[in-house]
Amino acid sequence: MKQFFTVFRFEFKNYAKNKVFIAITLLAILLLGGVLFFPRVKEAFSSGTQTEEPGQEREIVALADSSGANAQKSLAFFSAALPQYEWMLTDADTGALKAKVEDGSYRFALILQSPLKYQYIVANISMTDTVSNELDELIVTKYRADTMQKLGLSAQESQQLLSAQAQGETITLGKDQMKSYFYTFILMFALYMTILVYGQFVAQSVVTEKSSKAMELLITSAKPSSLMFGKVVGTGLAGLVQLILIVGSAFVFFNLNRSYWDSGSVITSLFDMPLGLVLYTILFFVAGYFLYAFLFGALASLASRMEDTNTLVMPVMLVFIVSFMVTIFSMVGGKIDSVLMKVLSFVPFTSPMAMFARIAMSEVAPIQIILSIVILVVSIIGIGFLAAGIYRVGVLMYGKPPKLKELVRILRGVKS
Repeated sequence: MKQFFTVFRFEFKNYAKNKVFIAITLLAILLLGGVLFFPRVKEAFSSGTQTEEPGQEREIVALADSSGANAQKSLAFFSAALPQYEWMLTDADTGALKAKVEDGSYRFALILQSPLKYQYIVANISMTDTVSNELDELIVTKYRADTMQKLGLSAQESQQLLSAQAQGETITLGKDQMKSYFYTFILMFALYMTILVYGQFVAQSVVTEKSSKAMELLITSAKPSSLMFGKVVGTGLAGLVQLILIVGSAFVFFNLNRSYWDSGSVITSLFDMPLGLVLYTILFFVAGYFLYAFLFGALASLASRMEDTNTLVMPVMLVFIVSFMVTIFSMVGGKIDSVLMKVLSFVPFTSPMAMFARIAMSEVAPIQIILSIVILVVSIIGIGFLAAGIYRVGVLMYGKPPKLKELVRILRGVKS
């Protein structure tokens, strides 16, 4: 146990004193702070701008009505519906309006050709342009209002009919997948990245130490299990501390600016997710990390050069990537409780992703969750000791990485 704590402290201090590790942590905190404080900063600058320029001119929009309707009424309707523009009635033809829009005289031009047919002339349409969709809705609304008035309804009665809305109440007895999808996807991606990144840290650390002349002395003076478990736990704790600092800072930043975020936004739902799901996130992050970190460390011990590491750990990475992709596709396709996902929920290599997604987006029986966690924990312990045995043999192997048959022979030697 003393050897384990010695290795553990050494690995943890390496990351705690690593300038790159610290810089990445601080950069992530600053970026999240910038994002979460953005609405407050934007409002402050917007308020300042409005105070300095209260009489800011609106963009001019041309309206040509050849639909046979009352042009003045059309002008009043669109001016009230889109007051951010200054509407101007014109008799110009299409060619003249195109020229005016092109030279910037008009923001855009609207030509009403019939009650339900129009032309929208604009110079450029940006990625966030919603005017066309707004015009579609307004044209239909205007047509219905005009038709109702022709049928004898007053303007007030027409408005009441057009603005009528159903008042329904949805009572959800289980999980609302539409509500939980976004933050589940974000958490899934976070799990995916953290497990891969910190697992790779372990692999790189093993290869770096193997290239050191002190490794032969180290492996003969300390138990392989102490070396492997100390390295994995030390790296994992450093990663967990880093995540707590980043996520904790984000939580503080969000609550300082909660009033500036829409209650229905994805970011709000992410920070308002249930506490139980937060605990499951930590549990599956830790479990998934240990499982794959042991595998990365064991396989990396078989490499003599840093260049060989990626080749050796590639099969494990592919399993993890496939697990992530299958889970994501199941979420997108609404098949979170499919037979495949249920099976993957109990397979140690896929359960950190599959079971977590099912817990977040569906109702899973407690016995299934417990069984999945027990299988995962037992697998981690078994793989940990097996990885320590491979590590003991691997760190003393140099030259070309072993082939599959040699790996099988090594595994048999470790078991015996």
